[in-house]
Amino acid sequence: MRKSSLRWYYGGFIGIVVAVLAFQLIWLPAPYVLSPQLEWIEVINWLYYAVLFIPICWLLGAVQSLRQLKKEANKSKLKVALHYVIAAASAALLLVLTQPLQYLIAALITFVIAVLVIAIAIGYELGIKRGAIYALGYAAIMLLLLCPTGYNVTYPAMTMNMNSYAKLIVEQEETTEQGWIDGVLVFERPAFPIDWLYVKTLPLVELQKRQANEPGISETYSQVVQMKQDANQLAIAIAWEQAGRGDAIQYDGVQVAAIMEGSPSDGVLQAGDVIIAVNDSRIQHRDEFLSYMTRYVTPGDDVMLTVRRQDDIKDIIVGTVVADDETNRPILGIAVQDAYHIALEQGLSLAAYIAHAGGPSHGAMLTLALYDQLTEGDVTKGLHIAGTGTIEYDGRIGMVGGIPQKAYAVGRTDADVFFVPLAGVEAAKAAAPHLNVVGVERFEDVLSWLLQH
Repeated sequence: MRKSSLRWYYGGFIGIVVAVLAFQLIWLPAPYVLSPQLEWIEVINWLYYAVLFIPICWLLGAVQSLRQLKKEANKSKLKVALHYVIAAASAALLLVLTQPLQYLIAALITFVIAVLVIAIAIGYELGIKRGAIYALGYAAIMLLLLCPTGYNVTYPAMTMNMNSYAKLIVEQEETTEQGWIDGVLVFERPAFPIDWLYVKTLPLVELQKRQANEPGISETYSQVVQMKQDANQLAIAIAWEQAGRGDAIQYDGVQVAAIMEGSPSDGVLQAGDVIIAVNDSRIQHRDEFLSYMTRYVTPGDDVMLTVRRQDDIKDIIVGTVVADDETNRPILGIAVQDAYHIALEQGLSLAAYIAHAGGPSHGAMLTLALYDQLTEGDVTKGLHIAGTGTIEYDGRIGMVGGIPQKAYAVGRTDADVFFVPLAGVEAAKAAAPHLNVVGVERFEDVLSWLLQH
């Protein structure tokens, strides 16, 4: 193998180091590419394809090596086989890297195979001593960059134009947006040794010890993707109702969320049961259930609950006891929440961003963007709006993690206002003192502030 072939392999390994560092520090350039038409998160979609340089280098190296070996009379069959494996693995990696989110596990497996075989091929060419020196040096660099540590790291990410991310498929008049609406992301991932350097040199990079029962990467990815999908559907429903387009959320009763040990419901009801009637009185909302219990039931009475359990309807008798905090209030010993489904078949076109895997924290700002698309005029009034928080079925804006990192990311932009759940106001102000932070509890609070300003 000539030096020219080795250079292609070395180039691929250098590309890995550059790609890993770029991934870990991808948030830093965010405020330098910022407009309603193009934000950094969209640019990343194109920059990502630079990683294809790695398998292309290895493929070229393998092809060149095989051509050279063809000319040799006494070529080693093992050496030829190694380069064929490298060529096949590089071609496969090139293919799966074009769809990274769909083939994440396949990409990792193929990548590991390619690295191992290339390392063997280089060692075979250079000899045991020199090959070992190169391998150990590169392994040390990669361990610094990618060795698991038992910690998680959280750090600022970037903003995301919600009107670019999601577009409702509805008949509406074209409107000219004067401002724009940003959600904001925060990155959380397993920490590597180099993250201790980032903690010392970069703002708001935080390490936390991983929990013993924390799910793996694949399970976590599946969970955050599902949460993103749920948040998108809720955002459509809330925006639809707030825009006066009709009912989108249908209430099905009261769901049992938790059962107190030793209570009358323990062993009788199950978490997930949906109560649809009490003593034959139809119940649709949690408030209706609590009101009925207070008005018509005395502590110590038995009540008949009509319950939907999976696909079955059951009548179940449950006793009551007096509440600890109120002597006249009967309780069953359960925590309840509204059960509902979204009855809205509304088309939604979503952009796919490599840097936005999932999660529900964009829900409130997505609701605002969809509301903007469903109503006349420009809800932004020419302002650059940013915010974070989940959207709940009743219009509440829920608390999210990473408030300091998100505030810092927004503070690096020219946003006129940053909406956060009320409980996160102080953390946001501490992280970005110059930022106009506004605490909100409900979606209506956001609309009210925009109307006044």
